[in-house]
Amino acid sequence: METKNKPAERQNLLKVEKEHWKPPVYSRRPGLASRAKLAFFRFLDLQAGTIWRDLSELLPSVKGTVVDVGCGIQPFRHMFSPETRYIGLDTVDSKAHFGYETPDTRYYSGITWPLPAKSADFILCTETLEHIPDPGPFLDEAFRCLKPGGRLLLTVPFAARWHFIPYDYWRYTPSGLDRLLKEAGFHDTRVFARGNQLTVVCYKLMAFIFSLLFPKHSDFLFESLCRLVGLLALPLFLAAAVLANLTLGKSGSVDCLGFTVLSERPGKNHKAAPQPKPTKSAVPPH
Repeated sequence: METKNKPAERQNLLKVEKEHWKPPVYSRRPGLASRAKLAFFRFLDLQAGTIWRDLSELLPSVKGTVVDVGCGIQPFRHMFSPETRYIGLDTVDSKAHFGYETPDTRYYSGITWPLPAKSADFILCTETLEHIPDPGPFLDEAFRCLKPGGRLLLTVPFAARWHFIPYDYWRYTPSGLDRLLKEAGFHDTRVFARGNQLTVVCYKLMAFIFSLLFPKHSDFLFESLCRLVGLLALPLFLAAAVLANLTLGKSGSVDCLGFTVLSERPGKNHKAAPQPKPTKSAVPPH
């Protein structure tokens, strides 16, 4: 049956094999110039900037054996104390799918991590969970590898575009994260927003202006017009970046760029809270 507005007239996004613009692969090198370049990138890349802000407060106090899962180029390794034992872990597909290949990284395939059970004091997993097709077994592995009382730190995007196409599968809510972590055995989960509504508005405005500067269109005149408008909007782009960075110290909200999640494997003396018995109202209708 024919319809006036056929879905076929719009682009089928499942046919998109790659994105027009990929997130930059940040590399940390010694020297003032490299640090200044990274600081500038974090100023413009609000997702990276908010993650950096949270981790710079949380990671220096970590002790023991650290496992950085989905470590990429290990951009946060230097934040840990030199006294920690750092293990970088990533999938064998990281170069083909994401463009990362780093020495001193343990690459693995399949589900099981190449680590002994109860061997890690701390697991870091930044912007990785959205790229895991089946997050349950992944979090089971995190639980298996942590010592009792060990901690897990996750970051996930929320108000973020589809990236590393087609290997970006999920956007998580705080309640969804809590449920997944409880099912894996974790407890004492805390979820913190990165940014707030104003940060998101600035982020979307900057992304729109950026798309004008680097349009993807077959029409030369249309591309030229987009670039001209983008150039004229550059002051607005920079103003949005400044305003967004000023908002990062404000309290987060449910409408945010992403979430930073802290959770823990119960210690040896932990007693599980008794589970309430299901009531009739809790039973879904047939």
